[in-house]
Amino acid sequence: MDVLRRSLVTIRIRSRRWLPVLIALLASTSAVIASSHVDNPARPEQNLTPAERAEPELEVPWKEEQVALPSFPRAKDLLPLRAETGDPDYNYYIDVNSVALTSDEVLRYTVVIQAPGGASNIIYEGIRCATKEVKSFAYGTKDGRFAPMPEPEWQYFHTRGPMGYRTALVETYVCDAEGWAVDSDTVLERLVMHDPRRPRVAPKQPEASD
Repeated sequence: MDVLRRSLVTIRIRSRRWLPVLIALLASTSAVIASSHVDNPARPEQNLTPAERAEPELEVPWKEEQVALPSFPRAKDLLPLRAETGDPDYNYYIDVNSVALTSDEVLRYTVVIQAPGGASNIIYEGIRCATKEVKSFAYGTKDGRFAPMPEPEWQYFHTRGPMGYRTALVETYVCDAEGWAVDSDTVLERLVMHDPRRPRVAPKQPEASD
């Protein structure tokens, strides 16, 4: 009987000694299970965080913005465009009042293309840097207004010739290195900086060392 009592006392003492350890172990195990979404597929939806309940973001397809035609350009608002990729016999001008970056990431502007004989073509168009495409929206008429282009389409910009100014716009004035259009103020600043009327200063050559 004494042996039995001693055994029971020993069991009780050991149980008391290990009881806090067992409680802590059970608590940590429950926390791990409760915090693991993957290990607990039956976890109720109401226990998920707002971020976990949120559905994955769907990519919104690009949509072109419908923009009203600008005012017809005036001679005093035309800024010369240095376009080394264009025809050297042509002169190109950008209407400073027409340059605008819209919410669809298209840089729109009016360009005046002056042929060697003096005749000019006026086009209102836009550049989409993400695809390096150009679209002509309207053209200038003899009575001083814009007429919408019939069925305009986005086209890859030309590289050389009379329409080669577009290459210069894409590579030097409008698009950054990551394929995004810069804002209109930056475009105008670059046009002024590269104004062909400004004299080009040759870089100073380093002096030869003896």
